[in-house]
Amino acid sequence: MELAFELQNALLPCSFQATVARFPLASWNGFRLLPRHANCDNGRESRSQGSGSRGARTVDHLKEPEVCDVESRKDVAMLNFKELHKLNAKLKALCHVQKELIANLEAQAILKNEDRESMMCVNDWQDNLLMFWKDHINNSYDHPKRSWHEPEGLEGPEGFQPEDEGKLGEVALTKSYENLMLELTEMSAELILYNEEARETSLQELAISVRAGWKAAFILRHGSAVPLQTTLSPADRMEFTFVEWLFARSLARHRQARDPSLWGPVPSVKVLKVQKIESRTFLQRYMQRRGELLEQRAGQSCEALRDIRTMIGKSLQNRRSIEEVCHCPDSGVNLNEVLLFHGSPSAKINGILANGFDPRYAGEGTGAMFGQGTYFAHNASKCFRYGDDDAAETGGLRQTVLLVRALLGAPYYQDYMSPDQRMPPANSDSVVVLTRAEGGCVDHREYVLYEGASCLPVYLIDFEHLPACGCLMCGW
Repeated sequence: MELAFELQNALLPCSFQATVARFPLASWNGFRLLPRHANCDNGRESRSQGSGSRGARTVDHLKEPEVCDVESRKDVAMLNFKELHKLNAKLKALCHVQKELIANLEAQAILKNEDRESMMCVNDWQDNLLMFWKDHINNSYDHPKRSWHEPEGLEGPEGFQPEDEGKLGEVALTKSYENLMLELTEMSAELILYNEEARETSLQELAISVRAGWKAAFILRHGSAVPLQTTLSPADRMEFTFVEWLFARSLARHRQARDPSLWGPVPSVKVLKVQKIESRTFLQRYMQRRGELLEQRAGQSCEALRDIRTMIGKSLQNRRSIEEVCHCPDSGVNLNEVLLFHGSPSAKINGILANGFDPRYAGEGTGAMFGQGTYFAHNASKCFRYGDDDAAETGGLRQTVLLVRALLGAPYYQDYMSPDQRMPPANSDSVVVLTRAEGGCVDHREYVLYEGASCLPVYLIDFEHLPACGCLMCGW
């Protein structure tokens, strides 16, 4: 599938450049598509000079002027049409190959799911068998006489006395217990190996789905293939797996509301639904903003985001930015395009889906510590407190957050509050608020964008707080 994507991205520019090189720009200037042939003027001049016999002979020996203007334009237009037709056929062939690769990958994933379910069934069976043998051994040890039965039809050995029955029963029980313990040890070793193999298989399958969903999330489709109005559609299996993985790994501990000196546990939530957001209007705004940054940078890459230091309680964490923040696949020029989370009440989310992000409404109801911009975080749990106002009354069981493609460009690293700020400082495109461990004023990094076109909504995530969740919304 990667090969299909690369071919599809590389084919159009190359073919288009070849077509433009073949037909210069001057040849497309309206009705002056091609200059008149010299023979046309020469023919008229020769006829105008044909007053005598010699002029008549000159006219007789002249060749017929070649076809000019209209016919030449028709030939060029027809040739351009043929080139575009060939290009369209190649793109259709690539699209067909891409669909076949995706279908093949989905079929392989289905087979792996079936294998994993079979392995889980075997695992459950082994667990039940182990529990059975443990119960049997414990019952036999507690009641040795009950577990000893003399074989019927056989007489005891010479000198056998009834009082020796208990001793023989204990000896036999000890041997039986040792045999069972040996079998149990072997089964336990096999179970450990099986669990490791099943875990490795699950991790490999998860890695494949996450990698495929990660690429699908960052594909910017052509505007003509995207609906004009905002539409929501269920994410496919690979995209759901990727978003769920990104959401779960971004959860972090936060300060308690009642006592800021204490830190709460990592939230325990479950992703219920992931919907893909598509809008031609949003996409065109984002692509225009992206083109402006490319033009400003003259094709030069921006400096990558700095690594992250976070102090949680007395524990200091040093993390690489690329491990914490989901970056867009490198497209040749690094503009620090990343996936970030945004939390808002349901009414505001509906407004964002209808009209896009508008920094002018920043801070309504929650305050704007860093000016009139749109705020994002790479920790999904940081967005929980900006959700619905009635979440606390209902126990905070369900909430919604947005996953957004953000164009950070060249960020300005800020370590102070600035409520009156309206734009990023000079020579920067966004603001990254540093943590206290980095000399800043927040526990977890925040990302502020002052241009609505720099934010492209990608996914809408509905999730549920589990009963064991101890986050702020569930009442620390």
